[in-house]
Amino acid sequence: MRSNRRHDHGRGFQNYGKMGHSKLSAFSYPSVLAATCNFSEENKLGQGGFGPVYKGKLVTGREIAVKRLSKCSGQGTLEFKNELILISELQHMNLVQLFGFCIHGEERMLIYEYMPNKSLDNFLFGNWELIRTTLI
Repeated sequence: MRSNRRHDHGRGFQNYGKMGHSKLSAFSYPSVLAATCNFSEENKLGQGGFGPVYKGKLVTGREIAVKRLSKCSGQGTLEFKNELILISELQHMNLVQLFGFCIHGEERMLIYEYMPNKSLDNFLFGNWELIRTTLI
């Protein structure tokens, strides 16, 4: 019996299919584990309201950021799916691109392009003290 799973070797992840009309892809849990070195502390970029964020590298060399949904967030499958749809509709060239998602048991993850040189809020507000002292 053949599996319905498709392998997308060009992008470096096992693709379990597309979500509706969007360009989001389902990443396999083993590919996310491999990309983040089993969610190692060395790859942890930070902690947000969603949960921890890890840097990863796909087998193709493409860098990604993986947001793991905190188990205490109270977000269920329906809320997660709605968030995916909303974020995918908000794709814009000036926003970090959402590549896809991974669901493994009760664990849910969002897979984004990795933005080097810290976060956007750091870029926008990180040098506020330097700017303030320069203006005085």
